[in-house]
Amino acid sequence: MTRPRMPKMRTGSTPPAAWAAIAALVLSIVLTWPVLLYPKDILLGHPGNDTWNHVWGYWWVAEELSQGRWPEWTDLLVFPKGGSLYFIDTVQAIITFPVQKLVGPAMAFNLTIMFGLALAAWGAWLLAWHVTGDAVSSAIAMVMYGASPHLLGQAYNGISETVCAGWLPIALWALIRFLERPVWKRALLLGLAMAITMLTSWYYGLFAVIATAVIVAWRAVRQPWIQPWVRSLVRLGGAAMTGLLLVMPLLMTFRSSLDADDALVTRDPKFVEASLLYHNITDVVAFFKPSKIPSPDLLALYGEELVIVIYLGWVGIMLCLYAIFATRRHREFGPWIWLGIFFFIFSLGPYLNMDGEMVEIDGRRIPLPFLPLFDALPLFSRISHPFRFVVGVSLALSLVAVHGLRHMTRHMRTNRRMLLVIALSLITLFEFHKGSPATMPIPTSDAIIPAAYEDIGRDPEAGAVLDLPLTVPNLERAIYVWYQTEHGRPVPWGLNDPMPDSLLRNRLTATLMRMEAHRARTMPPRLPELDLVVGGRTLRTQGYRYIVLHERLYPEFKRSQVEALLTGLFGAPRKWTEDGLQVYTL
Repeated sequence: MTRPRMPKMRTGSTPPAAWAAIAALVLSIVLTWPVLLYPKDILLGHPGNDTWNHVWGYWWVAEELSQGRWPEWTDLLVFPKGGSLYFIDTVQAIITFPVQKLVGPAMAFNLTIMFGLALAAWGAWLLAWHVTGDAVSSAIAMVMYGASPHLLGQAYNGISETVCAGWLPIALWALIRFLERPVWKRALLLGLAMAITMLTSWYYGLFAVIATAVIVAWRAVRQPWIQPWVRSLVRLGGAAMTGLLLVMPLLMTFRSSLDADDALVTRDPKFVEASLLYHNITDVVAFFKPSKIPSPDLLALYGEELVIVIYLGWVGIMLCLYAIFATRRHREFGPWIWLGIFFFIFSLGPYLNMDGEMVEIDGRRIPLPFLPLFDALPLFSRISHPFRFVVGVSLALSLVAVHGLRHMTRHMRTNRRMLLVIALSLITLFEFHKGSPATMPIPTSDAIIPAAYEDIGRDPEAGAVLDLPLTVPNLERAIYVWYQTEHGRPVPWGLNDPMPDSLLRNRLTATLMRMEAHRARTMPPRLPELDLVVGGRTLRTQGYRYIVLHERLYPEFKRSQVEALLTGLFGAPRKWTEDGLQVYTL
């Protein structure tokens, strides 16, 4: 992994890193357009996905910090119980705390997604520039990694912490610099970069640790004579201790929140195993086959808008093949090939799946290396999304592609090289847009909260809010917790949880669920009147203050049935005609 000689820059010229930062920012704006024009009115991410849960988490963390509390328990969800909660993107929510207090959680969330994409693009460029010495060719890594279909898919899903993939290449950049000159200053920088990578995403922190092991092992096998190993390992241990000291407090908080009796988010082995086998499946064909239909197609299978996107792109693959077969200096990119292979194998999950089907021999699934580690290591037993290892594949692929492009254009003049790199970058973006399930620009959701919730929030009398309909799919129903950021009252919903038991047991809400489920266009001649009255009183006793009926989420005939039932129990509602809401006060 001998580093090529860096080109000399003219004194007084703009540093390449600054130009790259500008290009990364422009790329991020293009990918997220038109959010820059309406940063408080729309949210990045599809409305049927995790967008609402994540932006709610930003608001909740800021609210807890504003009141001098550490965000680890809440009574705002799963009313009337509440529970322990570690918001998965706590660190970025803390970083954006000043933004939230100034302009609100919507803009804070949008800026986080935009910054995450820009940082991923710039971080990939920085690492590629460092290991190749070619600032121009490294621009292809910026596009291949920063606008990779997987990251666009995560932004589509509204999962902010997995869009923050830029710290991974920055951590590896710090690692390479340390191996080149193993001094304490670079060791501490490496430990800090590793800690930030892990704190912003547990997955990417694990990937950084794995990549460190692979790169150090490759250097020990292929270039053992150029590394002062005793000094390097001692300082590498110091870097690890620095990272652990920074990470352990939040890691222990996260683990305790998952293991708590009242945990609002759990990752028990049965849940994770079921996710691995039936939901979060990795299809080998999907890495290479151009298609707008994801595999697995969660919308067709489960009615979910979540997308699993792992397409790699043939522009990058062809550049990698050129680097491997048309050049002889494999030492320059050898560790990245092995890193890509390693991450590819682990991204396949516990069993081999091809073209939507589990591959079997004699009726048995083919186990892969992920499986024994999943069974043996506590950290792996919590991984329910092995396809996210594709981030490491994408990064390694982009680095080898830069080597290929560098050798391909080494005899070209600078202007021609720049034109070729720009053309290949645009072709790559076009391929990602047309040949992968990713959507470009990233879809958005309406972040404007109806005025009724502001009115509810001004009521001095305490009490929870129940939104109807009840049987909206989990991720779409999460918009109710986004409305909570305006009214600030408890709600019965959890994060991605099924219907709360308290609503299933209540006779009124259970009747409402049955009404929402059946297709009858008229109400039955007789209703269990006593049960309904008891159910309504139970809601009041539990502490509910408002029921909000969303007219536009019901068919007209069903809306009229629910309205008649609720009006008979609680009296006439206050109607917000413009927003299509009816608010019943209990």
